[in-house]
Amino acid sequence: MKTCQSVRKKLSAYQDGEVTSAEIDSIDAHLRICEACREQHAALRQTYRMLKGLPEIEPAPELARRIVASATRAQKPFWIRAPGEAWRLFPARAALVTLAAAGLLIGTMLGNLLTAGPFHSPPSLSVSFPDQALTLASVKVFDAAPPGSLAEGYLKLTSKTRR
Repeated sequence: MKTCQSVRKKLSAYQDGEVTSAEIDSIDAHLRICEACREQHAALRQTYRMLKGLPEIEPAPELARRIVASATRAQKPFWIRAPGEAWRLFPARAALVTLAAAGLLIGTMLGNLLTAGPFHSPPSLSVSFPDQALTLASVKVFDAAPPGSLAEGYLKLTSKTRR
């Protein structure tokens, strides 16, 4: 005789007629002596009767295509799926442009707020010579001016215009 656990595992197959004749005899014998398994079998039969009473539903023609598309999308790595899923949040290009403009405006306002302190220009570091006037900053930049370079030309040009 089979135990209750092994009989309960096979009750669905027994109900569907998917067990051998030896198993049918064994299950029938167990159901005659076991009240708990008989109740389980009766509940299973009641469920089958209720399911058979439901009308059949014809699936939509595009259901198979949607299932395949969903399964394919789920197999892609997150870093490939994420941009497409994010794009669905902004289906209209106008919304995306508005969002970019708002970000630019907010960034500009924050930049002005953070730099709203008084602007102090560096002190003038001019050195005057009788023939030319150069700032120390320009002397630092053009300190090593090789002959024929743009820097040498600039220094010659500024020294001629100051005269």
